[in-house]
Amino acid sequence: MHALDQVSRATGDPRFNLWARELAEVAHKACVSGPPGRRRMAWKMSTDLSRPLVGSMGQHDPLDGYITCVQLASTARRLGGTPSEPTLERAIEDYHALSEAIDLRTADPLGLGGLLTDAFRVVELAGEAAVEDGALLASLLVAALDGLERYTRSGEWHQPAARRLAFRELGLAIGLAASELLDHALLAVSSRPGFAPIRHRLGSLKVFFPLGQAIEAFWLEPANREAPTWSEHRDINEVMLATRLAPAGYLVLTPIAR
Repeated sequence: MHALDQVSRATGDPRFNLWARELAEVAHKACVSGPPGRRRMAWKMSTDLSRPLVGSMGQHDPLDGYITCVQLASTARRLGGTPSEPTLERAIEDYHALSEAIDLRTADPLGLGGLLTDAFRVVELAGEAAVEDGALLASLLVAALDGLERYTRSGEWHQPAARRLAFRELGLAIGLAASELLDHALLAVSSRPGFAPIRHRLGSLKVFFPLGQAIEAFWLEPANREAPTWSEHRDINEVMLATRLAPAGYLVLTPIAR
C-alpha cells in the first residue's frame, strides 16, 4: 500500500493511490471483526481472506493500519481527480480505537524500529495537516525510548551472528535512521499543537543513533552474512539491509507531482 501510494505521489497518477485504498479497505474488512468495543484485528489471514490463520492481534498492527490509512487518505485529498471512495473513514476509526487500547512499549528490535518509523511518518503527515496534534508522536517516542533502554541493556546485539536475526535488528536500524530525520522534519510542524516541545526532547533519542550504525556495520561484514541465520532469511535480510543503506526512498513521503 505504501509503495503504491508513493508511485501516485511521484507520478501524479491517482490510480495507484486508488488501488492502495481499495486494498486497505479489503484488508480492513477481512482482518478486523467483532462488535463495537470488542473489535479485534487478526494477525494473519488465509490467502483468500476467508479465515484467520493466526487470530491473535499483533502488538502494533492497528497502529500501522491507522497511520497507513491516514497516509492514503491524505494523498487522495492532495492529488485531486481521484475517486473519493473508498474514504477509509471506518478503517481509520477502527484502527485508531484499537491502537489507543494497546500498550505500545516493547523491547523487540523489529517492534522498536516500527515505533520509530511510525513516529517519523506521523510528523510527515502532520506537515500535510493529516494529523492534528503531537499526542500520538509523544506516545510513540516515550514507548520507543523505554524499549531502547531495555534492549541496549539486554546485550542481545553483542551476540555472534549465529544467535541474531538480521531482519529484526535491521528493522531497528531503519527506525533509528528515521529518527535521525526527525529533528529537521519537526521544524516544519513546530507551530502545530503539541509538536514544539517534542523537538526539545530528541536529545534522549540521539544517544541511540550509534546503535543503528553498529547494527549496519555488523551485517555489512561478509563473514556475518555467512551465518545460517542470514541465509535462512536471505530475501528479507537483503531487503532490510538495502533499506537501511538508502532509507529515504522508504521513509520520506514523495512530494506530490503536479
